[in-house]
Amino acid sequence: MSQKTILITGCSSGIGYDAALGLRDRGWRVFAACRREEDCARLRELGFDAPRIDYQDGASIDAGLAEVLEATGGTLDALFNNGAFASPGLVEDMPTDGLRAIFEANFFGW
Repeated sequence: MSQKTILITGCSSGIGYDAALGLRDRGWRVFAACRREEDCARLRELGFDAPRIDYQDGASIDAGLAEVLEATGGTLDALFNNGAFASPGLVEDMPTDGLRAIFEANFFGW
């Protein structure tokens, strides 16, 4: 049986990071995507394929997906669309630019 493949977004920390570790430990080939290149580099040091995917940057999404599909021969068994970000504090206290950035990534993001 061939190795299952998954693309997980938002792997720099938290649920995405833990899911990447858990699935890799269960034999999956995990593409652990992050928004920042330094986070991708850290995951590569741990043996992950780690494309940079930023929901606010359509070109990075296209490039990241192309990288994954090239590495897998055009197939992917699963997607865990986990990437998102938040800002601490009350929404009514948040500056408009901060709220726009959150909506761009979490609501309008690809």
